[in-house]
Amino acid sequence: MEEEQLNIEFEPKQPSHGKRVYVYFAILAIVVLSIFFAKAKWQNHVMVTQVSVEGTNILSKEEIVRLMKLPPRVSMYDIDLTALQRNIQSNAFVKNVIVKRDAPSQLLAIIEERTPAAMLTGSELFYIDEEGVVLPYIASSEGYDIPIISGADSNSQIKAGRKILNSDIQEALEIIRIAKAASPEIYHAISEIRLRKGHDIVCYTFESGAPVIFGKGDIAQKVVKLDAFWQKFMRNSDPRDIQYIDIRFDDQVVVSRKNS
Repeated sequence: MEEEQLNIEFEPKQPSHGKRVYVYFAILAIVVLSIFFAKAKWQNHVMVTQVSVEGTNILSKEEIVRLMKLPPRVSMYDIDLTALQRNIQSNAFVKNVIVKRDAPSQLLAIIEERTPAAMLTGSELFYIDEEGVVLPYIASSEGYDIPIISGADSNSQIKAGRKILNSDIQEALEIIRIAKAASPEIYHAISEIRLRKGHDIVCYTFESGAPVIFGKGDIAQKVVKLDAFWQKFMRNSDPRDIQYIDIRFDDQVVVSRKNS
C-alpha cells in the first residue's frame, strides 16, 4: 500500500494590529483636515483692527497708515503685504519698509527713513540725504543741524525721490560725510557749501561766515588739514578777523586776515 504524501500549505497569519493602523491613520487624516478647514474659515473672518508703526521720526503713524491704502474691514489674511510695502515706499522719506502680520489682528510696519544730510537751495527748498536722494522740505518737529548746499546746477533735475548724480553735489555730500566722521567740530562749523558749476567748492563757517576755499578732490586730506589748523589756531583767534581760508595746497593752509 502506497503511502499518500500530504502537502499541507499554511497561509501566513495576518498581524492582528494591521487593521488598527489603518483606522488610526484615517482618524488622524480626518483630524488634520478638520483643523486645516477650521483654520481657513477662522482666517477669513479675522479682520485687521490695528496698525503698529516702528522706526519713524520724520513721518507720523497717520501718514504711514494713509500710504498703506487699506480698504475698510479687510481680512487679515487676504492682504497683499508686498502691495502695502510698495505703497509706503512711494514716500521719498522711506528708504526700506517691512510689513508683516502680527496675530491675531494687527499689522506691523517697520520703517527705515532717509535722514536729511543737507538742505538744497534753488528755485525750491529740498532736503537731500547722504546718498544724494532728494527729499521734500516738510515742517517737522525733528530739528536738523545740517549745512546748506547752494549753487546747484538747475539742469540737475532736482525732484523729490530722485537720486542726483551731479558731480558737484556728490562732492559736497562727500565733504559732509567725511567731516561728520573725522571731525564733529569742523562738521558743525560748516554752515554752507557753495557750488560753482565745476569750479572750486567754497564752504562758509557758522561763526563768521568766512569762506573756506575747498577746491576739488582730496576731500579726506583737506578735512584733516583743516581740522588740525582749526584746533591749533582758530580756538584762540577771533573768527571775525578772518577774510578767507584756502586749503587747496598740499603743504599749507593760507589764511587772509581782514586787518592785513
